[in-house]
Amino acid sequence: MESLELQNVKCGGCVEAIKNGLSDLKGIQVNNVDIPTGKLDFDSKGETSLEDVKAKLDNLGYPAK
Repeated sequence: MESLELQNVKCGGCVEAIKNGLSDLKGIQVNNVDIPTGKLDFDSKGETSLEDVKAKLDNLGYPAK
């Protein structure tokens, strides 16, 4: 499992936007997004690079710290 701390995570709608946005990436499964801390826990099967995950999060408006 991998983790990133994200900015701008404020509500359940943010969590859904992150889950839906990352579902477009091959081999990425979101396990948890913690609203108070902005911590994203996800599994990667190695089909998508960490840099691509970060770029997608940036585009969604939730950049990694």
